[in-house]
Amino acid sequence: MYEYEEKSDIIGSPCSLMNPYKGYTEGTIVGDYGNTVVVRLTNGKEIVGFRDEVIIYN
Repeated sequence: MYEYEEKSDIIGSPCSLMNPYKGYTEGTIVGDYGNTVVVRLTNGKEIVGFRDEVIIYN
């Protein structure tokens, strides 16, 4: 499904989606695949989004 996950400092960082997913915007980065990231939302759902669609807080 994905290519290779990159080692990244952003994994575990809190983030916000620019476009809400079913009303949820807050989450945590759990995977980094280059120009896409996997976000675990506060409801437990994991979604894939482009890096420029996610605000990452360090």
